[in-house]
Amino acid sequence: MIYRKFNRNIWVLIAAASLATAGCKSSIELNPKDSIDASIALTSKDGINATITSVYATLKGEVFYGNRLIGVPEALADNGRATQNTGRYVGEALNTRGSHFNQWSVAYNALNRINLVLEAVPPVSGTGISEADKTKWEGELKFLRALYHFDLVRTYAYIPGAVIEAQNKGGVPLILKAISTAEGALNAKTPRAPIAEVYASIYADLEDAITKLPNLGGSPAKANKQAAQALLIRVAVYNKDWTKVVSLANELITSTGAKLLTASGYFAGFTSAVNPESLFEVTSATQAETLGVNLSLQTLFSTLTARSAAPDNNFTDNFVGRDPSLPLKPAAGGGDLVPTNDLLTAVGITVINNGGRAAQITSRSADVRNRLFEIGGSNRTNGPNVEVTKFLGRGGAVNVDNVPVLRIAETYLSRAEAYAEAGAQQNLTAALADINTIRTNRGLTALTGTFTSAQLLNEVLLQRRVEFAFEGHRFFDLKRRGLDIPKPNTNSVFSFNSYLLLPSIPLADVDGSFGDIQQNFGY
Repeated sequence: MIYRKFNRNIWVLIAAASLATAGCKSSIELNPKDSIDASIALTSKDGINATITSVYATLKGEVFYGNRLIGVPEALADNGRATQNTGRYVGEALNTRGSHFNQWSVAYNALNRINLVLEAVPPVSGTGISEADKTKWEGELKFLRALYHFDLVRTYAYIPGAVIEAQNKGGVPLILKAISTAEGALNAKTPRAPIAEVYASIYADLEDAITKLPNLGGSPAKANKQAAQALLIRVAVYNKDWTKVVSLANELITSTGAKLLTASGYFAGFTSAVNPESLFEVTSATQAETLGVNLSLQTLFSTLTARSAAPDNNFTDNFVGRDPSLPLKPAAGGGDLVPTNDLLTAVGITVINNGGRAAQITSRSADVRNRLFEIGGSNRTNGPNVEVTKFLGRGGAVNVDNVPVLRIAETYLSRAEAYAEAGAQQNLTAALADINTIRTNRGLTALTGTFTSAQLLNEVLLQRRVEFAFEGHRFFDLKRRGLDIPKPNTNSVFSFNSYLLLPSIPLADVDGSFGDIQQNFGY
């Protein structure tokens, strides 16, 4: 028998015989294996918690926030330069065919696990299971389902308002029901839903999650109400639903805006295990949970294992630059993707001989965000280079990355963008106020004067570029606005019209869908 293969290459837990729980063994004592029987997993509190934990754990993987959802958007855009220290990310920085996002199959595996639990939760009962447990589970699962669907649709499809219709093949398949048997896999029809339908489904999941999730407590490692609000604001920005952005942002900033760090606290925020601005992070508690020295974000972005503390070999007392007469630190990580000189200019850094043995930062602006950029180690073929140090052991040990997925700073800039899009003078004034909140909280002076909508939108994009440098936003910010991408290292421009803007869908899923799933244009 030949089964239909929409993502059947991962078998979507065929016959519900087992649920993958790799990465969360410590969360469950039911079975010392990486697979546990579904009849156990989905009928007990420990089993359901372990299965939900496995969905969070998947986000730590290389194709998600553990590496590629953070690194690839910087490389594909104008922020990242491949050093060729290890050969990684060279194709991505050149926007070559096949060097793109690749989370499709793993994402749909996670979505099916989410749906299996969602369908099991309502009837489940037993010792220690309350209605409050069920409500929280449903809220978490709806948040996670929205996040997985959103990351799929923003990577594999065009973004509303920035679509090349002649090349548009629609959104992505919406998986809202579990596939738990071989027969179900055979009969499932899973075409690409229209882009608008995917966004509507994400809206629905997040709006439901907001009503069911608890408020953010101590750790942002799990879904919470404020995280769901922030994600919905981001989705609405991509959907260009500006009225919704303002309404939701007003509520979130009123309740949580005080989490925005000041200039004096910004650097420490990125040196602590959990960033105080974070509403949701993908966290790793131990080195055993990480991708290790070859794939972690720390080693991708830097050769260093610790930040410099002024004064030392790399910095003078005023945190300006390295004395070239002093020895450099030895290199430990790969340092495969480093900032372009264009990005360094944007963050207020002047550098000479970047990538050469006499590399030196000669000046820094008052923008505290540039304190997370410094000259890396020396024992590499290329370099040293100015590197980003946002992920240096944030989990408490080398290569243990805690990744901020949603920070409150984004909400201010989202609201500013929405106000600027609205255009009326009172909205432009409000947009400028939000922009200045970010600028002054990062050590810059407030902008004064009268600005047009276009000027304010340019400033929003600039502040987003600097604020979220090497956090996985830049490519999507340019893509959602339909902009060509400057490639400063090759003195070229990557056209928004290029078919390479979108990645290919795995051939096994296209061919095995018997025409249900259309491949992206050009592949």
